[in-house]
Amino acid sequence: MADTQSVVSDVKLFIERLKKELPEVFGKQDSSAAEQTAPAGENKVLYNGNFYEAHMYLTPDQEEGVAFDGEIFHVYLHTKESDPSALVTVWLREKANETLKDKTKEWAEKIGVEYNNIVIKDQRTCWASCSGKKNINYSYRIIKMPLAVQDYLIVHELCHLVHMNHGQEYWQLVAQFCPDYKSHRRWLNDNKGSIFAEVELAYREPPTDDQQENNPQN
Repeated sequence: MADTQSVVSDVKLFIERLKKELPEVFGKQDSSAAEQTAPAGENKVLYNGNFYEAHMYLTPDQEEGVAFDGEIFHVYLHTKESDPSALVTVWLREKANETLKDKTKEWAEKIGVEYNNIVIKDQRTCWASCSGKKNINYSYRIIKMPLAVQDYLIVHELCHLVHMNHGQEYWQLVAQFCPDYKSHRRWLNDNKGSIFAEVELAYREPPTDDQQENNPQN
C-alpha cells in the first residue's frame, strides 16, 4: 500500500495539471480579489512531493537568493527583471546534492553495500543510474518527489551494486528494503511530467492599499 504522503502528493499534482489544462475553470476568481491577475498555479514550487508558495521581494542591496522556512519559499531579487525560476532551481540542485548524498550513505549502510562516487545531474531521460564501477548518478529533480519515492530510487540503485540487472533476485532485494516499490513505480510513471517540468515563477507587484482594503483577510 502506498504511503500517505505519496497519495496526497499524487492528488495535488493531478489538481495542478488540471489547473494548467483547464485555466478557464480554475482561473475564475472574484474581481475584487487582490490575486486576480495571477494565473492558476503560478508561483508555486514542487519540493518533497508538495507544492509550496513562492513569495518574492525586491532587495537591491541584498544578495539574490532563496530561503525556505518549511512553508514558503522566500525569493530575494535585485530587480523586477531578475529570474526567480533560476534562483529556485539552483536552490533545488544544491538541496538535492546534499540530501541525496546523505540518504544514499544511510541506505548503503542498511543494505550493506559500498559505492564509489555520487554525481547529481540534470538528467531528463532517467531518474538515476548505477555503473559497473559503482558510481551512481541522480537527477536533481528527484528532490521534487515525496520522501518515500526518493528512498525507493536510492534503494533501486544501491541494489544494482548486488545485482546489475532487473531479474527476480534483484526485485526480491529491493522488496526487502522497500516493500511498496510497485506503488512508487506507478507514482513515478503517473507524475513524471510534473517532476521533469521546469520551475516557472514570475515576479508580481504586491497588492496596493486599495486592493487590500477591498479584499480584507479575516
